[in-house]
Amino acid sequence: MPANFTSGWLGNGERAWHGMGVVTDGTLPAREAFETADALFTVEKRELLYPTVGAGQVQPDGSERPTLSPTGHFGIVRTDTQALLGVVSKQYEIVQNDSLLRMAEFIREEVDMDCVIVLSHGSKVCFTATLRGAETDIVPGDTVKRRIVGYLGHDGKTGCGAKFTNIRVVCQNTLTAALADSGAQSSVTHKGAANDNFNALISSINIARQDFVTECDLMREFSRASMSVSAFNEFVDEVYNIDEGQVFRKRQHLETAFRVGYGQEYAPFSVWTGVNAITQVETSTRGTTASKGRSQFARGTFGAGAQISKRAFAIATELVTA
Repeated sequence: MPANFTSGWLGNGERAWHGMGVVTDGTLPAREAFETADALFTVEKRELLYPTVGAGQVQPDGSERPTLSPTGHFGIVRTDTQALLGVVSKQYEIVQNDSLLRMAEFIREEVDMDCVIVLSHGSKVCFTATLRGAETDIVPGDTVKRRIVGYLGHDGKTGCGAKFTNIRVVCQNTLTAALADSGAQSSVTHKGAANDNFNALISSINIARQDFVTECDLMREFSRASMSVSAFNEFVDEVYNIDEGQVFRKRQHLETAFRVGYGQEYAPFSVWTGVNAITQVETSTRGTTASKGRSQFARGTFGAGAQISKRAFAIATELVTA
């Protein structure tokens, strides 16, 4: 079960890296998307019991049938499969999956659904949707999108909330990366009036949309700022903290990506191409074997590759705003 994927729907003909789930052309209404992903199951909170030896009933064969005593802890159980999803306290308030659906339906005028994913047998459920009017070309043919990820946990550790990100969540790894992203977010825990707070989760949509516009303007500045090969190598030295005279084995690979890498034709020899070259080397899974692709995906999504790519973006920002 790659990256804890259990079931899911993925729209717009875009398969996930793990190749699993139901893929359809175009988008779907929120309810149909959740139904296709098998994401509308319910859960129950059931008290956990333990056997008490020495206080049970003696059976005809002389053996003792233990008494089951309450533990004071509760299991979150998926009612259709009887899978135990998490262990919680008495104060834990269940939020059912139809609340996450209500969130998706509440913002239906603002978004198009991308995917709905069920993880770890139902321990976590999430959807990704693209904000309408928050999709743009940085340079012709190079499109970025602002997305909202709605998530809900039944594992006793994950709350429920909404996060704005550029990441399309298709597995546990991408959910981790999206929740660690710096985008605007709202969240609630499974205590108190959890079921009464879902409307607040969409309160930051306008802020996220404005953040997206600002970020895209900055990336356009990247595409307009020239960068020679020698300047790119200085950029690489700063991103990777390379000392003068130090042998850096990735340099040739990076320079090749800068000259002829993916998307270089859109804004050749620019700061944008420099950022893309580092991102390609550190995060791209294209042209690799399946095993190397899985390793690169993990590294580029939430490991060292992701951190290097973010550092490249930050240093590029300093170059064009200094």
